[in-house]
Amino acid sequence: MLPLCKFYRYLIYRLYHFRDDTPEINVIGTLTIVHLVQILGVLFFVDKFTSFKVWPDWTKYNPTICVILFGVLNFLLLYNKKKWKSYDKEFKDESARHKRNGTIVVLAYLMGSIVLFWGLLFSYSLYQDSLK
Repeated sequence: MLPLCKFYRYLIYRLYHFRDDTPEINVIGTLTIVHLVQILGVLFFVDKFTSFKVWPDWTKYNPTICVILFGVLNFLLLYNKKKWKSYDKEFKDESARHKRNGTIVVLAYLMGSIVLFWGLLFSYSLYQDSLK
């Protein structure tokens, strides 16, 4: 298990307690999607705005297989139920104000990552002719 900074420990804690139906899937699934979008955003940015060509050709790869493999990698790197229980102890005594502010920060991080990626794609498609 990787040593995680306080923000990621809090992110896991908040996602784990988002709903009580399947907390492990909530955490791993959400982080897989967000991390994949962030990686694709960086690859797109580097490919389009530098001389390096790193954007993968999706016709060679099955995107579903890539997402599943990335999810397995996230599971192997992040999942540790004992550690997650220690996050409960670390953050269980937070005040209502801190909980509200923390939830806002977590949602901003999750939604901001996805919105930034789609905004970058949309902006590039609008202005690609003027960028050449």
